[in-house]
Amino acid sequence: MQKKLIIFMHIPKTGGTTLNEIFKRSYTENEIYDHVPLEAMSKHFSQLKEEDKKRIKAVSGHHFYGIHDLFSRPYTYFTMMRNPIDRVISLYYFLKTYPGYYEENMRNMSFEEYIDWDSQARNGQIHQICGQNSQLSLEKAKENLKTFEVVGITEMFNESLLLLKDKLGWNDIAYKRKNVTKSRPLLQEVPTEIIKKNKKNNQLDIELYEFAKSDLIKQLSDLKESPN
Repeated sequence: MQKKLIIFMHIPKTGGTTLNEIFKRSYTENEIYDHVPLEAMSKHFSQLKEEDKKRIKAVSGHHFYGIHDLFSRPYTYFTMMRNPIDRVISLYYFLKTYPGYYEENMRNMSFEEYIDWDSQARNGQIHQICGQNSQLSLEKAKENLKTFEVVGITEMFNESLLLLKDKLGWNDIAYKRKNVTKSRPLLQEVPTEIIKKNKKNNQLDIELYEFAKSDLIKQLSDLKESPN
């Protein structure tokens, strides 16, 4: 039986850059599509010989759920989710100085303006998990999560890594933090009214995050109790 394709759905500002560095160690350059845009990946894959297609073992990137349809083979996903309010704060301060489109548009944009402007700041996590052209729905997201081997939690990064190591057979999970947003305020330093607005804009993300966190805690408990 053909081994499952392992897909890392990288949700921005969840610790995914650090996690991806660990993930990539298990594969050679010809075995993984690492943050290749969908159109370029689809074109490249379609031009491969059948034996070369079988060598592809992994995919990582800021893709939406459904990327597995490109490969027509067994698959499983994993991802990381983050406290939605903290994630949006991190996104704003990261993108504000990100070269190109975001830096040009956000140079003089306040955080309050940003959370209404960028779709990533409004239930961005559940959007990726539901799929690009799917209606946002907690039920749809939970259904899709059934095909995820692990949904890690940024605030429980080390614990999430231990579960990924167990589930995916990783050997080396040592890491140095990558792509950390600097010069951002703490959550408690953001005005209360803006936090309230942020919560309203991310209610579905908050509900899915709590669901995923509860499930992760249960899996970790099961792992601890299982015989070696």
